[in-house]
Amino acid sequence: MTDKIKDLIKKAVDLRYQENFKEALEILEDLYKNNSDSLQVKKYLLETLLAYGGYLNDDFTLEYEKARDMFKRIIEIDPSNYRAYYNLGIANFNLSKIEEAKECYEEAIKIKPDYKHCLYNIGLVYENEGAFQEALNYYEKALEIDPKYPYASNARNQILSNLEELKRSKEENNHDKNLETLKSLLEISKRIRIDMIQSLLDIDKEKLYKVLIKCGKEFQCEIDGDFLIINKAKLPELIEFLDDLEI
Repeated sequence: MTDKIKDLIKKAVDLRYQENFKEALEILEDLYKNNSDSLQVKKYLLETLLAYGGYLNDDFTLEYEKARDMFKRIIEIDPSNYRAYYNLGIANFNLSKIEEAKECYEEAIKIKPDYKHCLYNIGLVYENEGAFQEALNYYEKALEIDPKYPYASNARNQILSNLEELKRSKEENNHDKNLETLKSLLEISKRIRIDMIQSLLDIDKEKLYKVLIKCGKEFQCEIDGDFLIINKAKLPELIEFLDDLEI
C-alpha cells in the first residue's frame, strides 16, 4: 500500500469520526474503485458504510431509506456480511416493510446462527404480528446463546405474562358463557343432570358435592338418581349463589 493511499485512508477515517460520512465515503469509494484487491481499503470502506448506515438508522436521524442504501452497498461488496443484513432488517422494520425485515434477519442468521441480537429482532417481528408463540421461540433461542441477555429476557417475560393473561381471559369468558347456559337451563327446567352441572361449572367432584349439599340445604333442591330436582321458589336465590360461586 502506497503512502498516498495510507494518507487518504487516514483522512477518511478522521472524517468518519467527525461524522462527515459523505466526504469519507467519496474518498474510500474512489480508492476501492482503483484498488478493489486491497483488503485494507475494503475494510475501511465497509466500516464507514456501516457507521453511516447506523447513523442514518438512528431514532434521531430517521433517514431509513438512505440507511438501506448503505447496507445494500455493503452486501454488494461483501455478500457474507451478516451485520449488513441485520441492519438492513432494522431499516426495513422502521419503514414498516415487515416481510423484508424478516428476510434480512433470516439471511443474517444463515450466515451467523448464534447472532443473538438478530434472533431477538426476529422475535420482535413475530410479536409485532401477534404471533406470540413464535416470538417466544426466538427470544428463547437468543437466551440459549446468552442467558443474561436483558432484552430477550424482558421480552420473553412480557410474552409469558401476555400469554397467561390471554389464557386467563379465555377461561373467564368460557366460564361466564357456561354459567349463563346453566342459569338458562335452570330457569326452563324442573330438573337437570348432575354431570351437566359439573361440566358447565368445570369443577371437580369435591366441589360438586359441596354445591349439591348447598342446593339441598338452602334451596330445597332434591337429588333423583343422576338429576337435581329444582325448587322453583328458591331459584332466584340459587342463581345468585351461582353468580357468587368462586371456581
